[in-house]
Amino acid sequence: MQKIPTRDPKKMALRAAFLRTLYIGGALTLIALAPKMSRLIGSPDKSKKRRAELYQRIQNTRSLLKHQGLIQEDARGRFALTDRGRQKIEKVLLKEYVVPPPALWDGRWRILMFDIKERRRRVRNQLRKLLDGAGFVRLQDSVWVHPYPCDEFVVLVRAHLASGVGELRFLVADALESDRPLREHFRLA
Repeated sequence: MQKIPTRDPKKMALRAAFLRTLYIGGALTLIALAPKMSRLIGSPDKSKKRRAELYQRIQNTRSLLKHQGLIQEDARGRFALTDRGRQKIEKVLLKEYVVPPPALWDGRWRILMFDIKERRRRVRNQLRKLLDGAGFVRLQDSVWVHPYPCDEFVVLVRAHLASGVGELRFLVADALESDRPLREHFRLA
């Protein structure tokens, strides 16, 4: 699977914006898409040259995404995500997922433990990145903790990584021994 390069933030933002728009909005024409893209990457200069550069960047991004097999164009010029494109944007969105904190903490700890076999090392490493990105704190290599309800996130992770209950175990604990550093980390103390 080819990764979207992150070296040029403008190109990365444009590609992600293109994929997000198609993911959220379904099939859209480029005419409807271009104004949204210009708002996401900043308003272009009023000059024809700047507008031409912007549309050229959009055209290049569209061509690249088509070449990578992430989007497809129908006969009427509308774009839609392919299955591969949907998987790619879901990975991006999952990495950006943050467990929303409630107004008041209920005093319970959510503990996610996993035991993923060595042959699925890539999945195990991806899971660690997802947990770290969502705000979990690592207690041990395969034991992570979070103070807020995150059932929805666990379901998404299980589905995304195709992991069953045997690989991922989710617990809710009323108390956790020596939790002072965790309370300080999450600003609960």
